[in-house]
Amino acid sequence: LQWRGDICASSCHELAATTMDPDGYVSFRSSSTVLAEGVYQFLRGSLYGAIWGAVTPFYTSASGEIASGAFRPAPIFSSLRSVPSNAAMFGTILAVQRISCKTLELVRRRQDLWNEMFGFAVTYRYYSYFIASAAWPS
Repeated sequence: LQWRGDICASSCHELAATTMDPDGYVSFRSSSTVLAEGVYQFLRGSLYGAIWGAVTPFYTSASGEIASGAFRPAPIFSSLRSVPSNAAMFGTILAVQRISCKTLELVRRRQDLWNEMFGFAVTYRYYSYFIASAAWPS
């Protein structure tokens, strides 16, 4: 785009602001782009979670550690059974955040910090309701 003073400044600026966010993603042109970004973030988060699960030295059962009171880390790559659960957890957290954030952006037709805060709040509620309550029953 070439800026020519006041002739197209406002309309070109509005077009640029509604089609691209600072990272270069097409933001809220349609619901399919929101869903596509959610799927992309799920896959990206799953990859992060799989790597985390592969290299994090924690046992899946901590009953022996609770009884003895001493924490003993497991050798690296010894807890590969935790890879799928970590991948699913990280993937869904990233997907929930981006889908909620971008859906609000689509509805408001505006990309700003309030969308991100809304995404954080939805993700926090998702995590505390589905993941944290299942991990530590009261």
